[in-house]
Order: sequence, then C-alpha cells, then structure tokens
Amino acid sequence: MSKKIFQFVMLLVVFSLLLSACTTPQAQEPVAEQPVAEQPAESEGVEEVAAGGEIKIGFISAFTGLFSSFGTMQKEGAILALEEYDYKVGDKTIVVIYEDDQLDNELAVTKAKKLVEQDNVDILTGMVSGDEGLTVGDYMKDKNIPVVPMYSASEDMTMRSFFPMVVRSTWTGAQSMDVFGYWLATELGYKKIYHIGEDYSYPWNQGGGFVRGFCRGGGEVVKSVWFPPGSTSDFSSMIASIPTDEGYDAVFYNGAGGDAINFVKQYVELGMMDVLPLLGQSNTFEKPDLESHPKAIVGSYSAQHTADDLDTPEWNAFRDAFIARWDHTPSTASEFAYSSMRMILRAIEAVDGDVSDKTALVEAMINVDMSDDPRGPVVLDPTYHAAIGNVYIREVALDENGDLYNKGLYTVKNVSQFGPYDPALYLAQPIDDNQYPTGNCADLPAEMLEGELYEFVPFGN
Repeated sequence: MSKKIFQFVMLLVVFSLLLSACTTPQAQEPVAEQPVAEQPAESEGVEEVAAGGEIKIGFISAFTGLFSSFGTMQKEGAILALEEYDYKVGDKTIVVIYEDDQLDNELAVTKAKKLVEQDNVDILTGMVSGDEGLTVGDYMKDKNIPVVPMYSASEDMTMRSFFPMVVRSTWTGAQSMDVFGYWLATELGYKKIYHIGEDYSYPWNQGGGFVRGFCRGGGEVVKSVWFPPGSTSDFSSMIASIPTDEGYDAVFYNGAGGDAINFVKQYVELGMMDVLPLLGQSNTFEKPDLESHPKAIVGSYSAQHTADDLDTPEWNAFRDAFIARWDHTPSTASEFAYSSMRMILRAIEAVDGDVSDKTALVEAMINVDMSDDPRGPVVLDPTYHAAIGNVYIREVALDENGDLYNKGLYTVKNVSQFGPYDPALYLAQPIDDNQYPTGNCADLPAEMLEGELYEFVPFGN
C-alpha cells in the first residue's frame, strides 16, 4: 500500500470514530434517588395538570425504623382518601411528596426544610411521634403554611406551642388516657398502678393524662419507671423488678411499636399475666402490631379513638374500602390519616382550589363537616384547632378466626384535648414530662381533682 493511500485510510478511520462519538449516548453520572411524588394516573395527562395547576402536599413520616408500621398505615390511609378524589379537586391536581424522617427529629426538620424551600409545598402533613411533631412545628411557625399533624399527639402542638397554621383533627396523648385512668378508678376500683413508659414526649403526655384521670376518679398512686425507646429488646430485668407484693392492681405499659411487642411477649413468657393484669396505652395493642402479640393478653384493657368492632355505616364503609385497597384491616393510624387527608381535600374544595390565602384555607379546614368521620363525629375547637370526639374503652379479644382485635366496651362522647378541665386551669399546670405529674395523687392541686364526670355509654349505643 502506498503512503498516500495509507494516510487516506487512516483519515477515514479517525473520521468514523469521531462520528460515532457524536451519535452514541454517553454514560450518565448516577443520580441520587428522589422522594416519590404521588399524583394521578398518566391518563389524566400533563396538559390537564398544566391547565388547572397543582396543589402540593408534603408528607413527612417514619417509613423505616422503630415505628415504621405506623408510618406505613398513615400512608395507606392518606392514599385511600386521595384515590377517592382521584387526586383531583376541581381542576387542580393534588401532588403528594413523601419524605421518610426515620423518626429522627433533626432529619424531620431537614425534610421539612426541603419540602418548603425546594418543593414549595402548599400544605405539610404526616408525622408520627410527639417529638417529631413538636420539632417540625417549631420550624414551621413562621412559614405561613398549614401544618396538619396526623398521628403526632404531643398536646402542646395545639396548646402551649400552638400557632394559627396548625390544624389537628385527631388527638392528643392525654385525651384518651384521662378517660382511661378515670374509668379504671371509678369502674374497676383500682387504687395503685405500676407504670412502665418510654421516655419521650408522647408517653409523658399519655402518662400525664392517665395520672390525672386516675387520681380524679379516686386512685391513689401511679408508680412510674421510664426507659429510652429502642434502647433494649430485653425487658426481663425490668419485668422482674415489678413489685408483686405491694398492692398494685395492674401494670400499665406505656409504649408502642417494637418495644411493645418485645415487652408484652416477655411479660407473658415470665408468667406475669397470672400475677398482675396488663394495661396498655393507646398504641400498645394497636394494629398491625397487635398481630404479633401473644393470645394470652386477651382481656387486657386500653383506650383509643377507634375500636375494631365499630358498627356504623361510616366505619363499615371505610373499613371495607381499606381492606379492598390494602388487603388488611385498618388501624387508628390509618383512620387518622384518612380523616386528616379528607379534611384537607374538603377544605380545598371549600376555597374552590385557591390555596394562595393560607389563613382562609386553615379557616376552611376548621369548618369542614366531619360528622361523618369513620371513628365517630368530630368537631374542631376554633381556638386551638384541636379535635373533639369519641374515646372508646377497649378490651383485647379473639374474633371468630381466633385473631386478636380491640373490642369496644364503652364510649365517652365529645372529649376535648382539655378533658373535663377548665382550659385556663389546665394550661396553668406544668407540662407533662417524666417528673410531672408525680403519680402521687395527694400531690395534685385540689382543683385538678374536680371537673365534670365522664359518662360511659355501653359500646354500640
């Protein structure tokens, strides 16, 4: 081959390689996984979204970690409400951006900041734990964005730390427990309770409500032992330390999630069910964790804002739709999320999809008709934007298939976050923590032992 021909061939090869480089897609750098934004099916089309615009809802919860079962049930309840609306209110498309905070308070604020500053959400909701809600609420105080806690129940979100953008259509920790403690003292005649609780704000508030109700009903002592949540899976030494010869009427376990499953199993295995009855806080025997508890806890009592055997048209419709969608029965966490999301969507309807005026949107939420709520009629306190509704005394029972469920015994109607107490008197008391109330009923101010009597209506009437 001549030198000129060789040079010509080499030029062709180089040109071919350059052409190939220009037409072949290049490998992309890995992209960090982004949170899923739930929105309508593709069949509704981008043009429709563009024409009507969209409303963004940020949803923070614990989808992994110790309380992930509650986060999952939250999401399922919310999705059920959204699908009933087909993710549409008028001509507006509802887009939900889910963020997992793993029940870490610092991460929860990081996620909230991202939803506010990057995603420009119109509403923030979700939240499981009390500390999580308080921390996120503190960050959101000056953001002029409605905050709707679904399961987070530390009472100060709608009391001492309240700000006008908060709307909570569900509960506080003390709300059901004041009723429960009062019932145990007045109806069962209990005088002394041994209390073991997780050491953070929600169990503090559950414990505080329990002590106030128990003392007001004629109880004498609630002895408390606290432990950090998730700090151990071996409760044998804690259970072995329970005094069985000091006149206690029952043991009240004030915890939930994996801690509750481990504690209850070991309580049964150590034979304590034959020594002292076991009581639970509102979440101890909640589904889906109830399915992991031993059958030996049949007969254990708790109090909550739902009962598994509610038999009303509203509950039955919700339960059947939930089972059809998710193939398992709902819990309080899923009902609260369904109820909260439906309130949000109804409020958006009430303002004709215009969420630019956040004060008007909050006002619409407060005035939403929730008389058809699955758990029973709910109204919102216009001052603190907190729920007033039913509390149920429940007993763990076996259904016809031999599965555990929470059987309703009594209903107390129209319970507010302040219970039977004057709000000003209530707010003048110290904040519930692991030191207050002490559990010695003689230490409570005399005026906190007064108040209207609860009426326990037989369940189903």
